[in-house]
Amino acid sequence: MSETKTLIPMTRRQAVAAVAGGVSLLAAPTVLRAQAPLTVSFVQQRGLLYLPVDEMVTGGILQKEATKRGLDKVDATAKTLSGPAPVIDALLSGSADYGTAALPSLLTLWDKTHGTPNEVKAVGTVSNGAMVLYTINPNVKTIADFTEKDRIAVPSVRISFNAMMLEMAAEKIWNDPHRLDHLTVGLGHPDAVAALAAGYGKATITAHIAVQPFTSRGLKLPGAHIVADSREVFGGPLTQITLLATRQTKEKNPALFKAVAAALDEAIKVANADKRAAAILWKKAQNASESVDDLVTLLSDPGFEFTSQPHRIAYFAAFLNRIGSLKSKVNDWKDLFWETAYNQKGD
Repeated sequence: MSETKTLIPMTRRQAVAAVAGGVSLLAAPTVLRAQAPLTVSFVQQRGLLYLPVDEMVTGGILQKEATKRGLDKVDATAKTLSGPAPVIDALLSGSADYGTAALPSLLTLWDKTHGTPNEVKAVGTVSNGAMVLYTINPNVKTIADFTEKDRIAVPSVRISFNAMMLEMAAEKIWNDPHRLDHLTVGLGHPDAVAALAAGYGKATITAHIAVQPFTSRGLKLPGAHIVADSREVFGGPLTQITLLATRQTKEKNPALFKAVAAALDEAIKVANADKRAAAILWKKAQNASESVDDLVTLLSDPGFEFTSQPHRIAYFAAFLNRIGSLKSKVNDWKDLFWETAYNQKGD
């Protein structure tokens, strides 16, 4: 008669030790950490210009690019903030890994941080789109008509692209870029449209420098009319939105960083290939009030494009040098970008 053996269940401690070939349990947390999802946090402003970020996160493009590079699950989030200042704060504080910002913010951050451990550059470009200065003041036909009674809403006073569009327009008329700075008020785009809805004579502001879809929303208000368009002010296409990251983010996980850069390029291609699908995704991600048809119309505007190619970087940098907002000279557009963008044809 054979001997019956009693099997004693292994404890978790013994199982880990056995698998590790007798390695101490102190090594177990390393194994467990390796299986935890990678985390990536994005911060952005609200608007169609930032749609590629939603494609990357909500549309799953980042996960696909990460998987191609042998990375495991990526837990990606995209938070919407009210203007460039909080986006910049989130990047510099390390509370976000990547942030969308307009060209002026990129130039300013690069000027202040290049050569430092917390250096900020662009992973790549995201989009170009017209900014429109409109007003509900019936007496204002050009920016020369604004008076001390007017207030012009911009996302952030002095540092936002919208505010600098006004400065460039003022420079052309008066050779004084700061002529209207004191009339600007910092307001997020949704708040600006809501404020103007009170009507002329009652609203706390009289004008707004907007991007889509807030331009269309604002122009539906009684008496609203266009005063200036960025395509006229800038004299052509100009990179508007870029995706920024610090050197610390870049070096923390180089494979993940390259996956983000590749996902940005792919998201741009996907958004351009099917604008209706892109509109549906963005509407859901941002809980937007516009209809899908309206969003497709906005995305089809000739002045609106998602692109990986940097445009007229040196042109705008020279303007910031002239007005004293940028101390360093930009020798080449690549000075402002990480190597992930060097394959693009920029200027």
